[in-house]
Amino acid sequence: MNEEMMFQYSVIRSRRRKTAAIRISEKGIEVRVPHWVDDKWVDDWVAQRAQWIQENSLRLKNNLDKFCLKVSRGALFPLRGEEYPLDWRLGIKNQVLMSEGRINIVLSSRSKKTEQERVRTCLHQWYKSHAHAHLSARLAYWEKQMGLVSNSLKIRDYKRRWGSCNAKGDIAFNWRLILADDEIIDYVVIHELAHLVHLNHSKAFWQLVENYCKNWRVLRDELQKRNGWVLW
Repeated sequence: MNEEMMFQYSVIRSRRRKTAAIRISEKGIEVRVPHWVDDKWVDDWVAQRAQWIQENSLRLKNNLDKFCLKVSRGALFPLRGEEYPLDWRLGIKNQVLMSEGRINIVLSSRSKKTEQERVRTCLHQWYKSHAHAHLSARLAYWEKQMGLVSNSLKIRDYKRRWGSCNAKGDIAFNWRLILADDEIIDYVVIHELAHLVHLNHSKAFWQLVENYCKNWRVLRDELQKRNGWVLW
C-alpha cells in the first residue's frame, strides 16, 4: 500500500483474473488484480481512483450506520418496511408478540445468556417465520404472473446476498429481506425468478426483470443501501 494514501487497502492477486477491480465492503477495501501485476501499478491505479474510493467508502459507512440494528428498549425494528419499537420482559417461555404497534418479547428466565442475546435470537426466529410465509406467497404470485415455476424455495441466513437461483431452479432468499418494503421484496423475487430464464445478468435478463418491475434500478439502489441489515 502507498503510504501517502488516506486509506488502507489489501491486494488480492489471482491467476484467473484478467482485469483489475475494487471492492468496498464493511471489511475494508480490496483491490483485486491479475497475478502478474506489480505493486507500483496497483498503487498508481488506486491513486487515480482515490476520490471515487473515498466517496464510496463514506457512502457505505453512512448506510451501515443508518441501517444498523441494535437490540435496546425502544429501538425501531422494521418488518416489511414499517418500523416498530422494541421491548421485552421476563416470563415463562420465549415468545414474540405484536401489540399496539410494538414488538413485545417475553424471555424465558432459564437461559444464562444476556437479555440482549436472547432478544436477538427471538427476533431472528420470528423474522424467519414471517419471511418464509410472506416470501412463499410472493414467489407463488410472481410465478403465476411470469409463467415460471421454480424447483424449490429455501430461506437462508446469507451474509453477502439477498437471494439466489441455481441451474436446477432452486431459489433461496435471505430471511432479512422481510425487513424491507414490499416493493423491494417483490423486486428480489422477480429478479431471482428471471434467473430461471437467464442464469446471468445479461441485457436480456434485465429486460425480463423490467417487464415486471419498471423501477428495478431504484429498488436495487435502495436495497444496496440496506446492506447493513445482512450483518445483523
